[in-house]
Amino acid sequence: MKDVLGEVVPAGQNCEDLGVSFISAEAVASIGKAFVDGRIPVHKILTLVTKDGTQQLIETTIGTPIRDIFEKYNVTVNEEDRVILGGPMRGSAVYSLDHPVLPDTDGIVILDRTDAAYASDYPCINCGDCVRACPARIQVHMLVRFLEAGQFEEAADNYDLLSCIECGVCSFVCVSRIPIYQYIKLAKYELDRAKASEETEAPEAIEEAEAMEATEATDA
Repeated sequence: MKDVLGEVVPAGQNCEDLGVSFISAEAVASIGKAFVDGRIPVHKILTLVTKDGTQQLIETTIGTPIRDIFEKYNVTVNEEDRVILGGPMRGSAVYSLDHPVLPDTDGIVILDRTDAAYASDYPCINCGDCVRACPARIQVHMLVRFLEAGQFEEAADNYDLLSCIECGVCSFVCVSRIPIYQYIKLAKYELDRAKASEETEAPEAIEEAEAMEATEATDA
């Protein structure tokens, strides 16, 4: 948004809130094909990255189990290897080879267990690498302390949690291997869930208060 339109997205909002959507070239082609053919596209082009770093573009049907793709391309997955949907920094590990290819699956990465970076409970050493790397200029080394303690609202109010664009760079450069990106995702999820709960309970509380007032008025 900043580079293309010169606008900065406010904390807690996204591009869509400002009426702007960025989509991939593949999505544009799929939309065009849908109009021409009159059918919703069911095929997906994605990048398959094997353990040795070899990359290849493959085409598959949406809904295909990952297991079938691995069998097709002779990919062997051993115990404790990681299968990641998405990129190596923001991707999410899946725990079943029966997981299907989804419409937004752009890549499948297989990491050998010896190459996988495991998170640790080692404390932050205040090296500042995360702060220097953060494109949103967040004080990540302070933010993560609140997140580790489960103080999500304080993190949002005092240390710009909602300004995070979830690029994953902080976790990538962290010397202590703190799962910062995962903490941030969890915090945002919990805050959204709490907000949704409040919005659901508020009308019920109002109705209950009005019913009590009506009862009191009748008794009087």
